[in-house]
Amino acid sequence: MDCIHVQGFGTRPAAPAGRSGRLGLCAMALTVLAGASGAETELVLGYYAPDRGTHYAWNEVAPGIQTFLDRDYRAAGLCCLYIHTTEGQPVRAVDLIWNGVPFDDLRPSHELIWWRMLPDDLRPGEVAEVLVRPRQPLTAPANVEVRFSDGSAVSAAIAPEPNPLRITTVGFSKAMDEVFLVVEAVDGGRHEVRRCLIDGKPAAGETRILDPGFSSGLCPVSLRLSEPLEYGSYHVYTVEEREGVAAACCVRTYDGWVPLGTYGYNRFDDFARNSCNGHNSFGRYSRGDLDVMAELGMRSCMILGDDAPDPAIVGHAALLGYCPMDEPDCRDYTHDEIPDHGLRVGTEAMHVEECLRRYRAADPRTLTYLTLDLTYKPANYYVYGPMADICNPDCYPLMIDADPKMVREVVETARHGAGPRPVTFTYQSGYIEPGEEETPTRKGRAPFPDEMRTMMYYAIGAGARGLWNYIHCTEGQSHGTHEYPELWYAIGQTYRELGRVAPLLGRAHPMELAQSEQAGLWLRTLICGENAMLVVCVDDQYESRPDAFVVPPRTDVTLSLPHVPWMSPRAAWQVTESGFAPLPLAAGDQLTLPELSSVALVLVSADAGLAGGLEAEFAERETERARGLLRLEQARQRDDARLAHLRRTLESQCAAYAVTGEGIGAYGVTPQGFWNPRGTEYSGFEFGVNDQTDGPTMGATWPISAADAGTRLVVYALTTNWGQPAEWTLLDAGGRPVGIAAQAQLPGTTLTVLELTLPAPGEYSLRFTQSGRGPRGGRASQVIYVVPRDVAPLLASMLSRP
Repeated sequence: MDCIHVQGFGTRPAAPAGRSGRLGLCAMALTVLAGASGAETELVLGYYAPDRGTHYAWNEVAPGIQTFLDRDYRAAGLCCLYIHTTEGQPVRAVDLIWNGVPFDDLRPSHELIWWRMLPDDLRPGEVAEVLVRPRQPLTAPANVEVRFSDGSAVSAAIAPEPNPLRITTVGFSKAMDEVFLVVEAVDGGRHEVRRCLIDGKPAAGETRILDPGFSSGLCPVSLRLSEPLEYGSYHVYTVEEREGVAAACCVRTYDGWVPLGTYGYNRFDDFARNSCNGHNSFGRYSRGDLDVMAELGMRSCMILGDDAPDPAIVGHAALLGYCPMDEPDCRDYTHDEIPDHGLRVGTEAMHVEECLRRYRAADPRTLTYLTLDLTYKPANYYVYGPMADICNPDCYPLMIDADPKMVREVVETARHGAGPRPVTFTYQSGYIEPGEEETPTRKGRAPFPDEMRTMMYYAIGAGARGLWNYIHCTEGQSHGTHEYPELWYAIGQTYRELGRVAPLLGRAHPMELAQSEQAGLWLRTLICGENAMLVVCVDDQYESRPDAFVVPPRTDVTLSLPHVPWMSPRAAWQVTESGFAPLPLAAGDQLTLPELSSVALVLVSADAGLAGGLEAEFAERETERARGLLRLEQARQRDDARLAHLRRTLESQCAAYAVTGEGIGAYGVTPQGFWNPRGTEYSGFEFGVNDQTDGPTMGATWPISAADAGTRLVVYALTTNWGQPAEWTLLDAGGRPVGIAAQAQLPGTTLTVLELTLPAPGEYSLRFTQSGRGPRGGRASQVIYVVPRDVAPLLASMLSRP
């Protein structure tokens, strides 16, 4: 009997010809119940999509689960339902019934992990996707019922036979008027794609099915739309083959932007100067932060936790995505009330989905993303990968004594789990000092430049559509790239290479097509639309030792290009940080790299002018970045001058109004630029917590006195905060809040200006505090100036000067 590899690390007998994946058998039964609105809601497609197995022999580092993969992991899959409504009011999915039991009642048994519908509101004429993640693989039909807000319901029996087709990549052009899909026949059988639909209808425009018979192993589809899609909108894409097999997916539209970014303190101009176009934060951004990033052409990701985004930042152009928590799979490990580790993975999943739904409702434009650790791999990638719009695995091999090759294994598996949603990757650039109980190994050093570039190109070759550097700062025993100029330069070098082909990477799909007669080369071909391919070449014959990374340079490396039915190569270039270097094509399908030092990237196209167009677009982005840096520097000089003038005025004319405060759960620091009129050891208070847990209120407090009722004051303080918002509160002698009248921030500085009216004579305290869940923190000047309002106009006039 023929077999296909459909789950985990075993095989399942293939379904008999004419059965597997057929619409009538994938959704074996259909029930439609009309609701009060009269909506006609129907199931148009339903099937089972098992996890695509991996052959990697992974073990865990965390105690208690070193044998998780072999002993506890049971690969399952997704039940996929596609629902259409024709009339009535928009409906929302409110409950899921699994084999007659409501989802919430199944939580104690851990039988189901998560479910959701996208888009959240199903409008007449649209199609929505319902995904259900069971913990165990299907062995019998699963009766799935979805109940809606109007009282209607749809139910179906999803058969355990796997769907042989799968859409594994969806990418968009910058203008969002072109969509590139890749369909794979995961059963290895013979199929022929006949059409592609958007939201249940043929696409308005031109549809090109580039390899309908899967002669290359897959079928790319190019959609050229007559009208662009809306940024942030969800659409369901469906492909059908001639024998009735169909597969679908729901993917959020964006402009194909490829993050080449970093973690670290908010030094956005420093990042931009090294060709970073993005910043990833464990905290939260202010509107001012986002304005600075927008000036530099950067986009950002940040963790919001359980809160909706601040209305002041909703829809901001510098936002890429919101994240509910860092590494939910790592959190799963801490649920020790569940003894079986095989049941822990996915414990946080519905909490994640609740947060993602909250973000989508508050900000329909901004994407969602989720960073995943190495805990419970590979189950974590299959369980959490499809949940957010962007899946972002991280992998730091040198910290766990693993080979850099682990990067490509992680990204490949995450792409199988999350696809067709884009996968980005967070790579290791620094290191964490080993603890006292650890044996000194590779954990005791940072990567070498070629080693880091090897990991970065492993990720790109395995299908990552963006990179994040972890990390460009140092805290405690964690060291970042600001200590290593050679690594920081290597990041900029790689980003300048990848930035030149970013419009192609935004729709790239990896394949094993290009070949070389030289041994020890890892090659991946990224197909990037109809007329372009990128060949990623990494030298696998390196030594990653505890004290060094050694890879001998090669010369005259010959590559044989793939033959695909939709493109005949006419030109090739090696992509370098300074431009596109032409490479002669021999007989149309062979080229030679004069040198190979660790990694190389080659562009191949049927369009001889493609490199010129990409270079012009890259140069335009670089020019805009340079102009943004100049504008920011000029604005910074202006704001620094304002603040310096104000400080001199305060210290010389308002010394009598200086008030010294005390920290609340804080310690003394001397930040650059904080005033210190009394020459004390510390000029400010700093507070913070890195744990993602509730913590005590932290901050600072200052005493204020009033001799008369209605005393009007202006307060000048230097403050900054990250993570949770900070609050200013005025308290009376009994500790009761009496409010804050007005607050302003001088743009580009840490200066806060408060207007206060004290309601009665007596003693008060002014507090700058932060509470809630971490990570969070901030700083405040030890001295603030509490100035009577009749003195303040002079100061206000200085703040308004250009």
